[in-house]
Amino acid sequence: MKPRECWSVLATKAEDAVALNQQRVKAAREGLEKLQVSKDRLLVMSNEYSQKIREKEATTQSLTESNNARQFVLQLLQLSERLDKDIAQAQAQLKLAQEALRKAEQERLKMQTLVEQDLLVVQAYHRKQEQKQMDALGLTLFNTKSIAMQGRA
Repeated sequence: MKPRECWSVLATKAEDAVALNQQRVKAAREGLEKLQVSKDRLLVMSNEYSQKIREKEATTQSLTESNNARQFVLQLLQLSERLDKDIAQAQAQLKLAQEALRKAEQERLKMQTLVEQDLLVVQAYHRKQEQKQMDALGLTLFNTKSIAMQGRA
């Protein structure tokens, strides 16, 4: 009796699914990190520009320059809001990828357990077969000795 190949094939497929989901989680994390870095850079730029506007307002500047500066700050805020939405989507994707990874890992563990159980069944079968052979050999040896002893008597 040999171990069933189906369990090892299913275990391999489950391991492949885990690896794929690990890559997806990694990609989702990297995407989220990039968005966070962009958000941080945008906030720094927005703060710096706001500070420059306040400094210029202390001096005389034209109405056009003032309006342009305010429009630019408004665009930065809109971009910041867009990044917030993208970050929320990236976080949702990361959660989905992590959940898929968790499920794939559970499936992998289940398949690995089935492989191990099948191997134990095969080993138990072989032990029983060996025990039967040893018992048969012992009986044969006993019978041979009994016949030899009867022949002497």
